[in-house]
Amino acid sequence: MVTAACFMHRILRARLKRRVATFLSVAILMLLTAPQSAHAGLRVCNGSVDLVNVAIGYDTEDGLRTEGWWTITSNACSQVLQEPLKATNYYLHVSDGFGEGRLGGDVTLCIRQEKFVLFDGDQCWQRGLIEADFFKIETEGAEDWTVLLSYD
Repeated sequence: MVTAACFMHRILRARLKRRVATFLSVAILMLLTAPQSAHAGLRVCNGSVDLVNVAIGYDTEDGLRTEGWWTITSNACSQVLQEPLKATNYYLHVSDGFGEGRLGGDVTLCIRQEKFVLFDGDQCWQRGLIEADFFKIETEGAEDWTVLLSYD
């Protein structure tokens, strides 16, 4: 014979099982749909005390591409490229808030003063563009890379 206490115990156990199953389902769904905290791509962090403007260059199927600008405040980072990196070499040009180059480099590529996307890094003057020094970043084939700027 089933007593009232035993009957209540069975009901409470059944409710607890449903709640645990619901909780686990919600937890798994949240894990599967949660945004990833780390983004693949190229990230530039400004470890200096000055605001900087950044332009990048890299090889694509369509040729050498340069683009800019990303403005990065002091002690902040910017995700410059959002996709996993494909090239092994990237090029970075850094200027201060007045447009003066802050870091030298061995590679000369074309830029503009306003936001830009350009292809082919040569014959800047003939195309009405500005020549700028870029330094090479070797990513060693990694899909994600962070550059820390510190020149103070």
